[in-house]
Amino acid sequence: MANTPVNVTLGVEGIIKEAKELSTIQEVDRTSSLVVRAIHAALTPLEKWVLQEEYNLAETKKLLEEKLNNTPAQNIITPPPYVAVPALRSIAYCMDDVLLRDMYAELLAHAMNSETVENVHPTFVEIIKQMSPFDALVFKELTKTLVQPCISIKYMNKSTKASFPVQDIVAFANLDVFPLVPTQIALENLERLRLIEVNRNSKYSDVEKYNDLKYCVKKVVNAFIQDNKQTFNENDYQIVYGEFVILIRGFGQFFARACLGENFSHII
Repeated sequence: MANTPVNVTLGVEGIIKEAKELSTIQEVDRTSSLVVRAIHAALTPLEKWVLQEEYNLAETKKLLEEKLNNTPAQNIITPPPYVAVPALRSIAYCMDDVLLRDMYAELLAHAMNSETVENVHPTFVEIIKQMSPFDALVFKELTKTLVQPCISIKYMNKSTKASFPVQDIVAFANLDVFPLVPTQIALENLERLRLIEVNRNSKYSDVEKYNDLKYCVKKVVNAFIQDNKQTFNENDYQIVYGEFVILIRGFGQFFARACLGENFSHII
């Protein structure tokens, strides 16, 4: 009897359907083994997280030993499960990223210290889960000042005052480290998480900070004007900069203390 070909490219559901249509026990057995193989193949990418669970826990303990090294032994407590359990689960998925891993570890360290545990909120775990590594980098940079001057760029019609946005937020002069588009996405996500506030009604006192930002985007502005000559007549339009600030909200400051170990002593 000739072998009946089996489509090994089918998913698990497809293989089961094909097995039901086969007429011999041998064919069903052979297809069942394919089901097992398909299941194994589907779960293989996830196996490393299970296999590395003990390793990740051991690495987390090492991080906590470093962070709690100067904490009196009598102050070290069992962390609240509603913070510790989700934090321990989440840290396993970002052990390769220093910033996110360290934020979870810092949060756990605060939860294990009787003097700081009250500053920890379960929401903090969920916030970290919704941050990318770049979001964490941007937020860490913002904690250096608490108030960050920033600008917007518009191309405005001189007579009608109608304007076209070139860039909504430019917050850092170092565009190599903080490219415009990824940085704006990060800032908007941090604002969505209620860690920061983009306040367009306030202005920083140091004018030079704004001048630095305008200078860093000079090439971007010139490129925009050149690329849009056919749409906007250069004689009718002008570049207009908005000047405002980004503030770290009170909630964001609590988050920074618990998850970055920040005490803002360099500012106060």
